[in-house]
This record gives sequence, C-alpha cells and structure tokens, in this order.
Amino acid sequence: MLDINKLHTHYKQSKQNKKPKIEKYTYDDFDFYMWEYEEQTKIKHNVLNKYLDAWITILGSKNSRINYYDGFSGCGAYYDHHNNKFSCGSPIIAQQTAISRRIYSKCHFYLNEDSESNINNLKKVLEYNKLDLSKITFTQERYNDNINKFLDYLEKNPAPTFFMIDPYGIDVDFNTIKRIMSIPRTEIFLNFMYNYLNRFITNLPSEAGINQLYGNTDWQKFRSYKEDLKEQGLVELYRNNLKTFSKYTYQYRMSFPNQNKTYYYLFHITQNIKGCSIMKDAFASCNMGNVEFLGPNQPNPDQMVLLSTSDSKVESLKLKIWELYKGQTKKYSELLDEFIDSSPYLERHIKQAIRKLEGEYAKFNHVKERTRTIAPEDTIEFFIKPKLEPKQMSLF
Repeated sequence: MLDINKLHTHYKQSKQNKKPKIEKYTYDDFDFYMWEYEEQTKIKHNVLNKYLDAWITILGSKNSRINYYDGFSGCGAYYDHHNNKFSCGSPIIAQQTAISRRIYSKCHFYLNEDSESNINNLKKVLEYNKLDLSKITFTQERYNDNINKFLDYLEKNPAPTFFMIDPYGIDVDFNTIKRIMSIPRTEIFLNFMYNYLNRFITNLPSEAGINQLYGNTDWQKFRSYKEDLKEQGLVELYRNNLKTFSKYTYQYRMSFPNQNKTYYYLFHITQNIKGCSIMKDAFASCNMGNVEFLGPNQPNPDQMVLLSTSDSKVESLKLKIWELYKGQTKKYSELLDEFIDSSPYLERHIKQAIRKLEGEYAKFNHVKERTRTIAPEDTIEFFIKPKLEPKQMSLF
C-alpha cells in the first residue's frame, strides 16, 4: 500500500468544455511516474504473466536462447487507485517471470519506445526492481522501423521469440505481422485497437493507415454497417486475413471497464496448437472462466457459476460436434485443431464434450488399449443417428 499523502496526480491540458484527464501519477519515494491501472490492462498483464510462465519454461528448457520483444514498452509502471498499489508493466513482468523460472540467463529482452520520456522512465522502473539492464536492448524509434530492423537480425539469428505488440492506436503494418510469422518459433500477442479504428473509420485521411493495418481495402465495405454488424465484420475480416499465414489465431474481447462497449481485442497469433490452448486457459484463469472481459457486466466472482464450465455449455458443444461430423470418422487431433481457435471453449471443455459422445453418438478407437484417456491419434466414428443406450434395470 502506498502512502496517499505522498501521491500526486497530474492532469492533461483539456480541450475546451472537456473534463481534464489524468496523465500520470508521481510518488515522493519513486523517481519515476506511473500511468493509471485500468481493469482491462490489469487482466491483460495477468494473462501475459501466466502465459509467459508456461512459454518461458517450455521454450527455455529446449533452447539455448529465447527472446522477448516489446514494440510499445510504455512507461513501465501503473498506479491502481482501487487498491492504492503500484504495479509494473509488461517488460518487467516478462523479466521477473524469466527469473522465477530460472531461465533468465537464456533470455534477451528487446524494448522499444518512440517516446524519450517513457523509455527513460522505464529504465528507472527496471532499476527500481533491481533488474539487469545488460540483458536488455533499448531502442527509441518508430515501431515499424524498429521491428523490421529486429526481424533482419532474427532471420539471421533465429530463436524462439515472443512479440508483445500493444500500440496506442492502429500503427501496425499487416505485412510486418506476416513477416514475423514467417520466421519459425515466433508468436504474437497483439492489441487490435477496435475503438480507435471505429472512431476514424469514416475519416478519409485515415484510409491509408487502415489499409496498412488490414493489408487490403476489404474493410471499407463495413463502414456503413450498423454497429454490431460492423464490429463483427471488421474483427472477422482481420482474423481471416491473419489466418492466411497463421495456423491458430484467437481474439479476446476487452470492454471498457465502465461501459458495455468494446475497447480492443487481444489477438494471440501462433503456429502452435499447444500455445493457443495454453493462452485460452491463461485468459480464463485470470478472468473468472471467461475468454472476454465484459467491463461493467463482469459476473460477481462471489456469486457466479462459470458459464464456460457448465454442464449445459458442454452438452451444447457435444451436440454441435456430433451434428457437424455425423457419419464421419475423425482423429481427436483433427477435432481439436478445428475447434481450438474457432470457438470460445477451452481444450478441456472440448475433451469433455467429446467424451460425452461415446456410446450413444460415437464409437472410440483408442491407440492404446485399456484406456479412456483421449490421445491425439485416437479416432472417433460418429454415428449417423444416435443409439439409445439401454438403461440399467433396478432390482428395487
């Protein structure tokens, strides 16, 4: 807990007739400033922490070097006014995770910021946390220029690399995202700033930037759509474009903390099915079982029943799978491949639903005999019509 008497709030100069907004916080005992810690940012950091814990552990055990690249590193520090606490940003989270997993010696961190003030502040936060700055390459450049220089290096010196791309707007080039994913063992956690995009989608000077974001002009047809259909169309189009070069792509919707309105989507882009599954688990574990942050409509954690794990949801998924594949034979790995990034269900829910099919709706052929554990190569024969299983007779 911070001493509230040592905390100072600094406001941005407001435009005419507009309420000034908080720009930053300072604290007498710190030589750095902090940004306000919004609820959706907190969840994003918790997810990142949980996912990197698995990613660093798995990749670090198999490789002599792994990289973390943050294209918009921010100022490094946040103030949570709800709890009166100070928290650190994504660059510090990544390094502390590597230290806790004893993989730090294998890691290198590339932190870019185009703001001199932010990058100087970030260095002070890193020093406050007693982190080794020799493990970090700092750059102060426009993001797209910097990341392509880094990709020139990575193509010649390949290593597993996690890219954190969290822009302040839509300054993300689709071709750069495509280039990242052409390099083996890379993956991206990308902030798709939908609210910013929606604000400027009818602004003609913004067309070039949005074309660059999508890699084409197909988005323009959604300009005149009603809000819900426009959002659905723009997000699906972006995902479909990413899917042309990324095998697994899932988007996590993040609402404003105080409005039933989309703030942004977090896209996880990977070629690895296990990575996709782990990220969904990480998100659900940090968000009361959900794979979207609902802002003011978030369930009460003291009263909620997790919808994603309810029997009715698994039952619905079971029937959906059977309707889709009845009369066919599929490997479990094929089913998982098709559902893991195209539905809100976690891998364990998909597995639960498939198990419920056995007997009445499908026949299982296990690679290993005398086991009920579902293996990737197990095949499932889906019946054209359900077979009613005989009920056991009671003697009483």
